[in-house]
Amino acid sequence: MRVIELLGVPGSGKSTLVPLLTAAVPDAVELGDAVRSAVARTGSDRLSRLGARVGSDRLWDIAYARSTDRFSGLVRFTHQHPEFVGAVVQAQRERRDRDRDPEVVLEWLLNLMARFQLATERPARQSIVIDEGFAQRGVALFAAGHSGEDRPGVERYVSAAPKPDVVIGIQTPLDVCAERLDRRGWSQRLSGADEEERRRFLGNCQEVVEQISDLLQNSGTQVIWVSGTTPAPDSVLQISAKLRT
Repeated sequence: MRVIELLGVPGSGKSTLVPLLTAAVPDAVELGDAVRSAVARTGSDRLSRLGARVGSDRLWDIAYARSTDRFSGLVRFTHQHPEFVGAVVQAQRERRDRDRDPEVVLEWLLNLMARFQLATERPARQSIVIDEGFAQRGVALFAAGHSGEDRPGVERYVSAAPKPDVVIGIQTPLDVCAERLDRRGWSQRLSGADEEERRRFLGNCQEVVEQISDLLQNSGTQVIWVSGTTPAPDSVLQISAKLRT
């Protein structure tokens, strides 16, 4: 099994690449589909297993949200990765005076932990592509109010997080990211922020992206950079070629 995560500033173009990557990379599947497949095969919750096998996407979403498999997957993750859980808790405690909507970020992380555990604990011959993986959630965790004081926390977080095999980094000018977000809508965390705060947040995101990518690369993760202003099919061709080398 190979885990491929995307990393970039919000609005950089990560989500656009995911379906193209899963189509171009042999045996690749998006994280959500990998979770559904895993629950359909081995889930202990009868309703979620049935929803995964035969239900509509809506029924599956409802069944999974209430599934005991989701909760048990989270429990198994925390038992296997206690240092990561501790790194997240410590980061939120240390940043409580500078953070923005930390409970939203924590919810995102808990959901990712459960889904990652369910999708990866029974390895298969496939590549799992994750749009919002542990690297990207690290950006969400540290970007708001980011400062030099966060460097030890970022290092602790990256060291404890499950390591992806490959990270696809998306380099996009911040003004382009801002224009895209203005058009499609900013996230819940930034919906009430003014323009200055939003631009400052994007700059902080870029700093955290650079820190996380450097730390991952130094730890042995393959990092492939592409331009977020290049047509997505061309970027996928570039990525696919590098994945084969």
